[in-house]
Formats: sequence, structure tokens, C-alpha cells
Amino acid sequence: MSVTPEPVVVSPPRAGGPTVFIAVEQGFGARFFLRTDILPTLVAGGCRMVVLTPNADEPYIREELATRGATVEPLRAAREVVQRSRPWWLVHNLRTFALGHPERSRNFLDYYGTFKAQVAADHPAVARAIDLALRPLWRSRRLRLGLLRTEARLFPPDLHADLFERYRPDLVVASSPGWFLPDALILREAAKRGVATAAVVLAWDNPTNKGYRGADPDHAVVWSDRMAEQLARHHDYPRERIEVGGVPQFDPYLRDDVLPSREELFASLRLDPGRRLVLFATRSPATYPHSPAVARALAEAVAEDRLGQPAQLVVRLHPVSFRPGYDVPLDDYRALEQRFEQVHLDVPTVVSQRLRSDMPASESTKLGALIRHCDVLVNVFSTTTLEGMIVDRPVVLVAPDAHRAGASPGAPGEAPAATRQFAEYEHTRELVERGAARVAHSLPQLVEEVREYLEHPERDRAARLETAARECGPLDGRSGRRIGEQLLAMVGVAPARAPE
Repeated sequence: MSVTPEPVVVSPPRAGGPTVFIAVEQGFGARFFLRTDILPTLVAGGCRMVVLTPNADEPYIREELATRGATVEPLRAAREVVQRSRPWWLVHNLRTFALGHPERSRNFLDYYGTFKAQVAADHPAVARAIDLALRPLWRSRRLRLGLLRTEARLFPPDLHADLFERYRPDLVVASSPGWFLPDALILREAAKRGVATAAVVLAWDNPTNKGYRGADPDHAVVWSDRMAEQLARHHDYPRERIEVGGVPQFDPYLRDDVLPSREELFASLRLDPGRRLVLFATRSPATYPHSPAVARALAEAVAEDRLGQPAQLVVRLHPVSFRPGYDVPLDDYRALEQRFEQVHLDVPTVVSQRLRSDMPASESTKLGALIRHCDVLVNVFSTTTLEGMIVDRPVVLVAPDAHRAGASPGAPGEAPAATRQFAEYEHTRELVERGAARVAHSLPQLVEEVREYLEHPERDRAARLETAARECGPLDGRSGRRIGEQLLAMVGVAPARAPE
């Protein structure tokens, strides 16, 4: 499956070349745009690159991007600009929750249910009024588009007017068509000035769980045909303006000699090369706070030789776990590592919280190597599922109530332990229904599924490889370059080619 793509030829921007703004409002966006082939492809095409981030004054980001031929400027849009205005708050939330065909997306309905409960706790009449107003919006494409245009027309703050005047960009690129407020505002500012705009969709679940788009970019790039259908269906975005680009941060899995070898990884983390590796990638504690219980169940199974063969466990903490306000029980994980010889805790390095949970490129490389060289991947319905499937690694998904003693699927009289039913979410439902991964509804079942995969890694292989192709789009190792070339085409630049 590994391929060796053409190298990106990086050279200084040519005089008079186009100027491109890239809005990066979170750390995962930095990984997506700045630490893949997207940025060097644009630089190689002669573009003057200006990256807008909320932490533009932090030395590490300025130094990193200076070496890559980009300038850093502040991204100023924050949620407070909406919350300071009651009329804008109302219009903003009506538009956000006016998703087309909401009945198709359980994850969106969970998102809306949480919002409605929060508003109803203090303002029940407001919650009821919003709910009533949304009913016709859910049914009418015309009303949704009208509300989108109304919000953009009534609330167009010029937060970056000085940057537009100074750099006069030819193209503004964001990581969404306005699901994230900073993206929505910068795209609206650009449109008002007649500047071309593009949305390159950042994450697997965004089209189905972030609410209705907040801007109307000229062009959208998505992972796959399946994601293109979701963008058209839920967001009334014209299909003819959508291109498929693939997933740039997954390119290293598909290239030769990019990720460390198994020997190099095991030596760097002091793992036992004679034991099989089970990797547990935890989920954000905001959506699943029970990861320590899952880690403990796996650690005990390893220590008691209940996995059928000698094994070891690496628990990889989610970088979002270290955001201010989250109470992550690191002591629980440390205690497991100290108690069990074959348990290893991998704590990612987070270099910024202003650029939310940003990590150095080395962290992506380490995670990629862990996924490529593990024997079974365990997670709680995260995007690492697709990363494992790309490299043909069996995946066990932990159901949200699996931590409960005696939990089982469909047990009579049992209330759900969580409002989020991840297996029913639109972006994950098909892979579960097609048997691409196994779902553990209890901790004993989790141990059994891991044991079965260790003994029979070929189980479900065809389904997981088909799922990777369907969800991720082109698997040729050149998605970053492809997306960069698609953006260059928007400013009339032919991509630079490698020398013969």
C-alpha cells in the first residue's frame, strides 16, 4: 500500500505572486494545513503565505513558520464578539442549529439537545421559542440560505481590516465553511471585499455534528465523495463547487520511510519487541470521561495473560485532555503504569493552548508510528479508527456505557449511561453496520474482542480496507499536494513540478 509520491519543490515566493491567507484557529488545523504538504505546495507555487492564528505572538509558531516561508498574523475572531450582542446571539444560534435533514444525523441531534438543555435551564421560554423557530428551518432550504445571508449582512465585523489592507490577499482559506466562528467571520470579511474563498474541511465528523455553515465560500475541498454528499445534503452547498482532496495528515501512512520503523519506535518508548502491542487512544474527557476504567481493564488483562499471548499496552492520552478546565486524572494513569510492568503511558507534548492543544510535528509522527505498528487499536469512536484501517490494523470501539459493570447491548431495564450513542452517529454508523470494527459494550467484551483480533488479525480485513477507501478518499500519499494544487488553481497558478 505504501507509495513514494513526487517531492514538493520548495522555493521562495516569486515576485508579484498571489497572497494567500490561511486561518488556523486550533491545533488540529495547524497539523492539517501547516505540517503537511499543503503549505509547501503553495509556497512552491510562488504564493506569499500569511497564516492567521490566535497565538501569532508565540515564538514557537513564528519561528516554525518563518522556516517554511510563511508570515504569522493574529486571528482575532472569538466567541465573545457574538455573546456581547443578544440579537446576534439569537441569529447565530438559529443559523447554527438550522441543519438540513437533521433526522439523518444523531450526532447533530445530540449537539442540539445539549444546547437546548443549557438554554432551558435559565431561560425556558427562549429555548421553546428557538425550538419552534427551527422546525420550518429544518424543512426549508430557502429559509436556511436566507438566514445565512441575513446573519452575514447584519453582523459583519471588520476584525481583520488592517490585514486585508496591508496584504491584499488573493485567496482566503479556512478549515470549515463557517462551522467554527473564526472561519465564518474571516470568510465573510473576504467575501465582502471580493476576495476568493475556500473551505478545506478539517475533520471526519464536522459536516454532520457542527451545525449549519456560517459562510458561503467559493470552493470547498473535502476528504471523500461521501463527505461531499454530507456537505451538499446538510449544508445546501452546491455539489459542483466541491472537490475531493483526501486527508493530508494521513499521507505519512501511505509513504515509504516517513514513519519510524517498529524497531525504532519500540526502542524509543522502551517497549518489549517480543510482545504484541495494544494501543488505547483515549477520547476527549469532555465527551468520554471514563477512559481510566477502560485503561485499567486492558492493563489487568495484559498482566493476567488473558489476551491469549504475551502483550503490552500503550495508553495514548488525547491532547485536548490538557486544556484548561479539564480535570484529567493523570494520577490514575500513572498508577497503572507503576503497578503493571507492561503498561506504558504516552503523554503528548502540548506547545500552546491559545492555539488550542497544538502539538509539535514530532507528536504526529509518534502517533502515526504507534498506530502503524500496533497489533490492535482500541478507541472510543475516534478518527484514529480510520488511521488504523488505512494500515490494516484491527480496531475495537468502546461503547459509551462499556465502563458500567455488567453492561451489555440491549439489556432489558438498563438506562443508557451516556446521551451520546457513538455507533449511531452518521459518520461512524456505516463502518459499524458493515463490520469494519468490533464494538465492545462491556469491559469483559472489550478484552475478548482484543484477544480475538490478536489471534486472528485478518478478521474483518476486507471491510476495514473498504471503509478506509470510502471515508478517506484517495489513498495515494499525495493528498496534501493535491489540496495545495487545488488551491493554486483558484489563484490561477500551475503547480510546480519536480525536476526530471
